[in-house]
Amino acid sequence: MILRKPYAFFIKYFKLLHAIIAVLVAFLLYRSFTLYNFFKAYVTDYSSALNDLNPRSLLNMYSFLMVLGVIIVIIILLSVMIYKKKPKFLYIYSLIVYIFVIVLFGVASPVLRDISASILDIRFSSALRDFFLIAVVLEVICLILYIVRSTGFDIKQFDFGSDLQKLDIDEKDSEEIEVALEFDKNKVNRKVRYNLRQLKYVYIENKFLINTIGIIALVILAFTIYLNIGVYSASYDQGSSFSASGVVMNVRDAYLTQNDPYGKKLTDDMIVIIKMDIKSQGGVGQDLNTGLTTLIVNDKSYGQNNNYAKELYDLGTPYTGQTLSDEFQSYILAFVVPYDEAKDQMVLKFNDNVSYVKGEIGAKNIFVTLKPTNLSGSIDGGTKKLGEEEVFENSVLGGSSIKINSYEVSDKFKFNYSYCYGTNKCIDSSEYVTSTATGNYFKTLMKLDVDFSIDKNINSLDISTFTNFLNTFGTINYKVNNNWNSNRINTQVIKPKVAKTDGNYYIEVPSEIKNASEINLTFKIRNYVYKYILK
Repeated sequence: MILRKPYAFFIKYFKLLHAIIAVLVAFLLYRSFTLYNFFKAYVTDYSSALNDLNPRSLLNMYSFLMVLGVIIVIIILLSVMIYKKKPKFLYIYSLIVYIFVIVLFGVASPVLRDISASILDIRFSSALRDFFLIAVVLEVICLILYIVRSTGFDIKQFDFGSDLQKLDIDEKDSEEIEVALEFDKNKVNRKVRYNLRQLKYVYIENKFLINTIGIIALVILAFTIYLNIGVYSASYDQGSSFSASGVVMNVRDAYLTQNDPYGKKLTDDMIVIIKMDIKSQGGVGQDLNTGLTTLIVNDKSYGQNNNYAKELYDLGTPYTGQTLSDEFQSYILAFVVPYDEAKDQMVLKFNDNVSYVKGEIGAKNIFVTLKPTNLSGSIDGGTKKLGEEEVFENSVLGGSSIKINSYEVSDKFKFNYSYCYGTNKCIDSSEYVTSTATGNYFKTLMKLDVDFSIDKNINSLDISTFTNFLNTFGTINYKVNNNWNSNRINTQVIKPKVAKTDGNYYIEVPSEIKNASEINLTFKIRNYVYKYILK
């Protein structure tokens, strides 16, 4: 094979090569300066920095290829300088600089990829800012030197110029050389076997030392894997308990919905509700920093929406910084994602800001894989009659239950009581309760003897009483003259002002019910529908 020595080519196009490098260096300088500005802004206000600029656009594959190309050309030019015994400082200097730059890019790339999904530790982001500032300064020097070399360097000092005679190019720089490619398979096999035998002898002679080093290496590798999986980041499935930021929590359920408890559509997007049990790990007084909590779908990060969380009170109480106790309490978080992405895998990410990492307090990412239940549609929850207990275990109300023992319809109900005055002077008195005058239909009262209990894990005051439960989920259906009518229950708390209540509930219903041949209550609890037949 005949090859030609390349030195004359590189010397001949010396200026052009330096001009090309100068252009690449200028672009890389711009890239480093942009990254420096980003991390500088991130240290000051991370949310503004993320809003003003897409971090993933700051660094891409072409940036790495450009640095790698610059390094390759610099190495080639350095070899020419060494061969021609010319000044080498610029190339050694720039080689060190761009090895530093490509390492810095390698560190920053995964950080920028995940920075929208987690809050970067302030010390680490400050270090990146400072390192990129150093890179900018070093690259500015490189750019100046390469521009000088490509446009107007001192010929006498560097002994280069446009005149090929002064470049000290002779026939040896372009002479042809013969390269013989010979391959002896047997010789190679003998060499391989010889080396394997030598390795075997070395192992036998140093067996204890090599085994010791191997065990230490395996321990270090195992510990490194443990740190990356169990310390630097940790993954859990929905329903698993874990500790983060001084609290113990369990992401118990996840739901998808677009509607409020009454079935009214809130948004065209999809609301993701996370229901979790939380307690303080270090005693009363601890709270959860939900600012470090994000929902990740398709590598996109979504923050919480407290406004929607308040609208979904039937699913639980929104966590808005309440002080935690040493007993588990149930709270919800809400996130809004595009409707089309609601079918994709979702991961809830916690940034644990009090974990012990690398010998000091640092950040740990905790990922919880979600399996959300879609609350749309309608599922028959079954039918019950008077005296039978209905348990809503399949619905979002879990272990909540209701048992209606009896009912009675009347325009008024009488309460007897003793009215006492003076000393030991009492007279028998009575009080009537009636429906209120408000509303858009004529009303009467329905007396219900009810056993009602709400699952303690619901933790929602808005549905904790039977009246609120009816107003949220209840519809009364009745048949008059072979026609079915349906009305949502919207009643006030009806009770006597003076007399003691008898433990029954009094709700306002349409007066037509007095003539109804059939009556039932329907409870639509999100996607489950339960029917209770009264008559």
